Amino acid sequence: MGLIRLVYASESRLVEANRRLETGRIVASAREANVRNEITGFLLATPAAFAQVLEGDRHSVAETYGRIVLDPRHAGIRLLAEEPLAQRRFANWAMGLAERDETTTFIFGLFGVTPDADLPEHPVDTLLDLAGELSRQMA
Repeated sequence: MGLIRLVYASESRLVEANRRLETGRIVASAREANVRNEITGFLLATPAAFAQVLEGDRHSVAETYGRIVLDPRHAGIRLLAEEPLAQRRFANWAMGLAERDETTTFIFGLFGVTPDADLPEHPVDTLLDLAGELSRQMA
């Protein structure tokens, strides 16, 4: 099967008091499942939203996205892109994570992601570039 890339954005339903802990749980379970299903990707998280890139074979990515759509931690999920992929952009990440916090606020801001213009409001290319930049810095 050919590779695809799927990108979505959603509003976060996580409560601030346990947001970091719950985001950690999301990433830990995603990494485990993604290794098993040969999916790679990267998750961007702010206090109010998520944007995620998933890469892998069409069936595995579709199953993963289906579980995300049903996850009560997300609201207002928008599919931004689903396209064939010649080469993985996040090949070294079973699931990378970058949260907008005191150390990454500047980089998120360079790509226009601010509390007034959060992740779901940005085009897919901006989100891919932001995830790519943050993944390079974290490698």
